[in-house]
Amino acid sequence: MKIISLKDKDYPGILKEIYNPPNKIYCLGGLKEKEKYPLAIVGTRNFSSMGKKITELFVKELVKKGITIISGLALGIDGIAHKTALENNGRTIAVLGSGFNHLYPLEHKKLAAQIVASGGAVISEYPPETKPSKWTFPARNRIISGLSWGTLVIEAPEKSGALITARFALDQGREVFAVPNNIFQKNSAGVNKLIKMGAKPITQVEDILESFDLIINPAQKQFFTEFEEEKLLLKYLDKKPQKIDSLIKKTKIEPLKVISLLTMMEVNGKVKKIKENEYQLI
Repeated sequence: MKIISLKDKDYPGILKEIYNPPNKIYCLGGLKEKEKYPLAIVGTRNFSSMGKKITELFVKELVKKGITIISGLALGIDGIAHKTALENNGRTIAVLGSGFNHLYPLEHKKLAAQIVASGGAVISEYPPETKPSKWTFPARNRIISGLSWGTLVIEAPEKSGALITARFALDQGREVFAVPNNIFQKNSAGVNKLIKMGAKPITQVEDILESFDLIINPAQKQFFTEFEEEKLLLKYLDKKPQKIDSLIKKTKIEPLKVISLLTMMEVNGKVKKIKENEYQLI
């Protein structure tokens, strides 16, 4: 076991940013000062078959992109998220609501050992002899969200610890994602309420990847393509007038695209039209 204090250089930087970060972290395994793409995944203990399927599908795809899964080692959605990450060679971190000598739930003692063995981490702000209580779990939820760029809630009734984590995430200025579900199901009430409050509805893995800038949607792709083409045009433009035909030849950009880009650049005050087929740099 390693004890990391708030002043230590390997204390997670993202956790230092929250209100009331833990003064000490008791750690088993490898906790990094900076996780590349940390995402909290939380949800109800009394999950449905659909909730299980969604969690497994999402986690499987997310860890392929290098996202670290952070959760609370609880029964239900939390445990499924940890297990699926391990099954797909992903990195996962579990945050306890008790000390290591009173790991809760006891059924996940083996899972905690597997997380550590895989290179992940099991952490707690509580000394090893601290027993779980109704106070320690809500407090640990601020660490789950505090270690993460965003929190994804998969299935949660209106009164749920997962919603406490989401509220902490909102207070910390982090993203909150929620999977919309059947309005007649009890486990949907919490997530649907989050969406009404402004959480981002998630219907596919790509919705999260876009928020983490791990994929570029078609509109973004077009923007970046045009940006690069404009940069290329600027490279060959000069204070002296340049013929359009010459720019097309040098840049190898399609003629209509060159004309379109030059028109936009003229509107934006970057170039000046000298003749019908000549432009110069301003």
